[in-house]
Amino acid sequence: MEKVEKLLINGLLELGIEPSESITDSFYRYLHELKKWNRAYNLTSLKSDEDIITKHFFDSLLYLKAIPEGQWSICDIGSGAGFPGMPMAIVKPELGIALIEPSRKKTAFLRHMKRALSLNNTEVIESRVEDVRDKLFDIAVTRALFSIKDLIKKAGHVLKKEGFFVLNKGPKLEDEISRLPDNVKFEVITITLPCTSLQRNLIKVKIMDTVLLTS
Repeated sequence: MEKVEKLLINGLLELGIEPSESITDSFYRYLHELKKWNRAYNLTSLKSDEDIITKHFFDSLLYLKAIPEGQWSICDIGSGAGFPGMPMAIVKPELGIALIEPSRKKTAFLRHMKRALSLNNTEVIESRVEDVRDKLFDIAVTRALFSIKDLIKKAGHVLKKEGFFVLNKGPKLEDEISRLPDNVKFEVITITLPCTSLQRNLIKVKIMDTVLLTS
């Protein structure tokens, strides 16, 4: 446990997050519940505490590097076991985060964690994002494997006029960017995953007018 505690605290500090007792306790509870539910619900392929902390918790918290300080409404599209939205909600109670996930098993876990961690700033929406038609958000985030163009097609309607997407892209980033039309603006933030040598590419994507992608 000492090794896990040290990893969590060091990673939070590296991210510029004060590792308060309430925050670290929430992540320990999240870790415990995720591993317990995973035996029946298959929520993650990661098994070790260290991998879950770095590749789920820290990877999720990297998204905050692309989001200005403020009281934003955020939707997490295809949230799965709560990534990246729930770790963001733990460390930033001023954010209002909707976890959008179509799987009943996964939303059962998300509702359980919302209660277990008293995350009053979260909402669980059991739906495909394409079917969410009554809500608008300042920011949409996702770790799901959408291309940028597909994400805009599927979820452009949930963003406010000045809103933007944040997603994590791998080696195909340059190819995807080259295919974007002129009405889509982007910013790439390359950052190292805490306590590792792994690089992540966060991309902020903003639609500059009301014409969405059609091809």
